Amino acid sequence: MDFEKWIGSFKVRVFPWIDGKTFYVNVQCFTPGQSIERPPVWEKTVYITDNEQGREVIHDFLDSLVLHISRMDVVPDNRYVLTF
Repeated sequence: MDFEKWIGSFKVRVFPWIDGKTFYVNVQCFTPGQSIERPPVWEKTVYITDNEQGREVIHDFLDSLVLHISRMDVVPDNRYVLTF
C-alpha cells in the first residue's frame, strides 16, 4: 500500500515504513485556493500498525482516519502509532 491522494483540503501520503511493522501516514492541510507550492497550513504524521485491521482502516476508512488525524493534538518530534 503506497499512495498519495487528496481528501477534501487534505493531501494524504501513505507508504510502508522502513521498520516493516507500520505504515507512515502524513496528512497536510491546505486552505481552499492555496497553491501547493506554498507550505501547508499544518502537517501531521502518524504510523498505523501493519496488521489486517490497520490495512482495512487505511483501505476502507481513509476519510474517517484523516478526519481523526486532523483532530489529534500532534506534538512535533513525538511518534504516534495507532493500532486497530
